[in-house]
Amino acid sequence: MNSLQCMKTLMETSTFIDMTHPIEEGMPYWQTQEAFTAEIGEHQSKGDPDYWRKVSMSEHTGTHIDALSHFIEGSKNVDEIPVERIMGRAVNIDVTDTPACGLVSVQKIRDFEEAHGLILEGDLVFFRFGWDVKWGIGEDAADFLKDWPGISGEAAAYLVEKKVHAVGTDALAIDPFADTASAAHLELLGNGVNIIENIDKLGELPAFFAVIGLPCRFKGGSGSPIRLIAMLDR
Repeated sequence: MNSLQCMKTLMETSTFIDMTHPIEEGMPYWQTQEAFTAEIGEHQSKGDPDYWRKVSMSEHTGTHIDALSHFIEGSKNVDEIPVERIMGRAVNIDVTDTPACGLVSVQKIRDFEEAHGLILEGDLVFFRFGWDVKWGIGEDAADFLKDWPGISGEAAAYLVEKKVHAVGTDALAIDPFADTASAAHLELLGNGVNIIENIDKLGELPAFFAVIGLPCRFKGGSGSPIRLIAMLDR
């Protein structure tokens, strides 16, 4: 079967779920970074021949990926992430019982593996805290922007040992709210593992599924919004 036939079969036999929050004004953002704004440049209603907007935002807007350089000076930037790096098997770990500002332990990951199967080299491991249901616009995002849980530095080190390609969360950051040590960021990015944050719809997905993620290729970028798509058998 050639590549075109494989693609045709994939399209005919798969269901696709968009795990990406829309990028819009008023959406949640990290307070030391720039909020997303959009300004109309031209529009047909003004007599212009076309419609376009000038947009301004941080590289870490919405559902996004952290390049290694985000925390590790001199490391690879987002344009250097191989296109196949954010493609493959996703592991969806339910940690919705983690308390506010709490940490996922190594044992929690091992419990998942015992129940569902081992995490393998090249996997993309996602932690479902259920935080995406708190996502909102403006004041409706208040609960999303505080008290989120994360994973411990030890848990991050365990995933590094597993040689996973990326680790993700449906919360604002992989380290918990008010954390200043950034243990998970430093452990993962410092060992070549990308981080994906603000993931949507993990609650609609099984323990394992296929995923494709495509960030913008910002030259020298510390990260990028990413279009993250889950694929399930029909």
